[in-house]
Amino acid sequence: MRATKKSMRPAYTLLEVMCVVAVLVMISAIGTPVMQTMLGSARISAAGDMVRARLADTRSKALDNGRAWRLGFLPGTGVFQLAPDDSQEWDGAAQDPVRQDDLIRDELPPDVIFALNASDISGAGAAGAAGAAGGKWEMIAVYQWDGSALADTTTYFGKAGIMPMRINVRSLTGAVSLEVPAIVKADQP
Repeated sequence: MRATKKSMRPAYTLLEVMCVVAVLVMISAIGTPVMQTMLGSARISAAGDMVRARLADTRSKALDNGRAWRLGFLPGTGVFQLAPDDSQEWDGAAQDPVRQDDLIRDELPPDVIFALNASDISGAGAAGAAGAAGGKWEMIAVYQWDGSALADTTTYFGKAGIMPMRINVRSLTGAVSLEVPAIVKADQP
């Protein structure tokens, strides 16, 4: 009887390589939208932290300086500004970043924009609300020398395609509440 010799394959066949590549392409096609959604949500969370921190800065400056300070935004953009309420910076619509003692102008993470209502954000295209972007400064809050806010305000921020977040400032106490997308969605008509 003859003993059979087992042959060793030195490489993979073209069919095996093509099957592995096809599986990798399918996995990346499924994973890419999931990762983009996760990154978008992370940016909105970071924007929420940034806005809350700037509101705390605004209130602190009002208390320290004994005069009203305002935090405002340009609708359809991610640009916000913190300055005294009587500052001439509120007359223009400059968008360049500035960090001084009496003026802080900065921007939210990429693709995250401010709006006066939730539908302005969800209706914004991938390029944002370019036609409506900018204009005049809108108020998030004006804090008085005693730490109270001038008026109750509600401001929305978010990214097109993802439910926006809402930040509320209560006038009597100056308290800030940030509401997550599920709560905002329940309040929409």
